[in-house]
Amino acid sequence: MTSKAFVYIDGLEDRPVVCGVVTLDANKKYGEFRYGKSYLLRDDAFALDPLNLPLNNKLFSTTHHKGGFGVLLDAGADSWGKKVILSLHNTKPKDSIEFLLAGAGMGVGSLVFSLSSKSSKPKVNKNTLGDIPMLLKAKDAILNDEEIPKEAKKAFEYGSSMGGARPKTTVSDGDITYLAKFNRPEDLFNHAKVEHASMNMLKELTSRVATTKVLETQNGDVLLVERFDLLGTRPSHHFISANSLINARSINDSSLIENYSYGFLSEFILKYGSEPDDASELFHRMVFNVLIGNTDDHTRNHAFLYSFKSKDWRLSPAYDVLPINAGNQHGMGIGLDGRDGTIENLLSQSERFGLKRFKAERIIKEVLGLVSQWQYYFKKHGVGDGDIERLKAVIPIQLHA
Repeated sequence: MTSKAFVYIDGLEDRPVVCGVVTLDANKKYGEFRYGKSYLLRDDAFALDPLNLPLNNKLFSTTHHKGGFGVLLDAGADSWGKKVILSLHNTKPKDSIEFLLAGAGMGVGSLVFSLSSKSSKPKVNKNTLGDIPMLLKAKDAILNDEEIPKEAKKAFEYGSSMGGARPKTTVSDGDITYLAKFNRPEDLFNHAKVEHASMNMLKELTSRVATTKVLETQNGDVLLVERFDLLGTRPSHHFISANSLINARSINDSSLIENYSYGFLSEFILKYGSEPDDASELFHRMVFNVLIGNTDDHTRNHAFLYSFKSKDWRLSPAYDVLPINAGNQHGMGIGLDGRDGTIENLLSQSERFGLKRFKAERIIKEVLGLVSQWQYYFKKHGVGDGDIERLKAVIPIQLHA
């Protein structure tokens, strides 16, 4: 059985614009994608993935991701979202395209999917901040495999396309749309407050960090992350994860030094991006992740945005930044020693970021000075004393070259 869907971009016009068609043979784990002729003729046409789906009339094929194209999967559900979809739908999706179609279209970025070549529904979100108490109860029901309240089913569906493993959905407050991220009972510490504090620490180094705030409720704290891919409630940018750009079939010692690495992303910035300083920005983030203990800095937690207004690629604002553990093995390659989070490894490929070694050393010293004050920043942003005590075992105390 072959699944098929038309791919639309929402945000270029008042209604979504068809840009191509994707098919999947789930049995053979083989997928195909082709840009539409009408889309290729548009003055504002752009490549959904400049490395793996360049803008031309060729038929692209893949056996990677079980026949799925990474940039399309970015717009769909990951582990949490799939759990929500399977909890809410009587007809269960059988493959990645059916999951894309089942999602309510509020995945990150601008892509929406339809069975029709004529039209697709624009992205819409009807959840508001006032729905948070109901969403918290529904989140617990989903986590515990309990019956989900009827009124909560539709509400959670608006966020079912968001990626990641943690419970989340989308909510709006006037013209601002947020990703609402919920704590889990088994969390070692209050993730909502710790992520909020970490993100605000990172803002001391750079302004390109997603805006966050914590909503405190009787049923737990919720982290609200302002959507940086939207203008008001409409898509303003196309989104692609670093995972999709890199498109690695396997990861080994060589790839951790070469393409499955921060350095590779920096080289993409310097070749395709409109702002070369984004490479230095990425170096700052890498150093911060190492020093704060954010070892969950995998390729889905880095992304690039294509702006419909300026028609260019930029490194996205930072997101999903918080301490995870004091080990030094990171989600992707740091330098010549692969995943190792050491000072020397941070410096080993500084030239890939357009930085001379002395400038890279200066950045590391700056970030070390900031991270040494983590307790002050965390307390300032509402992290409790008990969590700070627990975080002492999570945040690296010392780093050795």
